[in-house]
Amino acid sequence: MFTNDQAEYLLKLPKKIIVNDLLVDNIKLIQKFPFKEKISLGSQQDLEFSFLLEIYQSEKSGVKISLHHQEDQSKIGLLRVDYNSIHRNPEIITNDLPVKFHKYAGKWFDYNEHHIHYYFQDYKPLAWALPLVDDDFPIKEINNNQDASEAFISFCKRINLLTKIELETILI
Repeated sequence: MFTNDQAEYLLKLPKKIIVNDLLVDNIKLIQKFPFKEKISLGSQQDLEFSFLLEIYQSEKSGVKISLHHQEDQSKIGLLRVDYNSIHRNPEIITNDLPVKFHKYAGKWFDYNEHHIHYYFQDYKPLAWALPLVDDDFPIKEINNNQDASEAFISFCKRINLLTKIELETILI
């Protein structure tokens, strides 16, 4: 497990996509339905860690999307954005939980309440979430492929992914 400071360090660490064991500056990804990718990431600044970026779009409900980032060796999630997914926050508040999360103790997120999960020490990874309307993540909902693309690019910025990504959308 990580401390809150370590998790923040890992989120802010500059990362690039790994292709054939090399960190790449540019990549082209095909966005087809359902949009599902698992992408390995690394950082030249700290080779001790490796990362995974996962995009999951439901085949049954095209607007149910999860963007997930984890430290790959430990399999500990650091950040996740969920659209059209359910979740319940823990009931117990510890001293290391930021105050802005306190009012969400025990909160149930219904299917239409999009939310963002954060890692905090003393809890299961990604146990705590905030409604996207109360977070600075810019894409508050997903209604179409363009929204999904923008959410993905915004998530990549949030995790400090430096690789420039060109998304090619294929409509089926």
